[in-house]
Amino acid sequence: PLFGKVKMWNIPTVEEVRPGIPPAPGSDEYNANVEELTHYQNNMTEDWRRIANYWQDGLGTYTPPGHWNKIAKDYIIEYKENPLRTARVFAYLNMAMMDAGISCWDAKYYYHYPRPIQQIPGFKTIAGTPNFPSYTSGHSVFSASAAEVLAYRYPTQATQFRAWAEEAAVSRIYGGIHWRFDAEVGLDQGKRVAKYTVNKAKLDGAD
Repeated sequence: PLFGKVKMWNIPTVEEVRPGIPPAPGSDEYNANVEELTHYQNNMTEDWRRIANYWQDGLGTYTPPGHWNKIAKDYIIEYKENPLRTARVFAYLNMAMMDAGISCWDAKYYYHYPRPIQQIPGFKTIAGTPNFPSYTSGHSVFSASAAEVLAYRYPTQATQFRAWAEEAAVSRIYGGIHWRFDAEVGLDQGKRVAKYTVNKAKLDGAD
C-alpha cells in the first residue's frame, strides 16, 4: 500500500504521472466493461486463454518486469551489445519499470478500485485475482514503460515491442483480472512514465 511513496528514479513526484479518475460503477463505460468481461468468460477461446497464460507472470515466476528483462536480454544478444551498452539497456529499462511500479501502486491505493470478481455477480476468472486494487493494471504499466525504453534503444523493433505491451495489457482482460480501462489507462500511464527515463537517457551522450 505504501509503495507509491517510494522515491522515483526519474520523475520528481508521483502526482505528475497519476492517472485520472476511473469510471464510476453504473456508468455507461463501466457497464460496457462488465458486458465485455462477461462475453470473454462465456466465450473463452484457446487463443485468449493462451495469451492470458503466457503473460500471467504471477508469484513464483520472474514476474512482468522479469519477462521484459528476458526480452531485453534476447535483443542484447541479437545486436551483440558490448558490456557497457548492455548495462545501459538494463539500467534504463529497470529504472523505467521501477518508476512504473511506484506510479501504478500509487494509483491502486489512491483510487482503491474493486476488481471485476468483486463487482460482477457470479463472475469467474481463468487466473487468480491478485489481492490488491484493480486500477491501473500493473502488467500494462510495466509493459508499456519497458516497451518505450526498448523502442528508444532498438527503434526498428519499436512496433513489435509496443504490440507485445498491448498484448500483455489485454491478457489481463482475457483472464478476467482487470477492466479494459485498467489496461488502456495503464498503457498510457506506462508511456508517460517512460518518457522521463528516455529523456534522461538522451542526455548521457551514449547515442
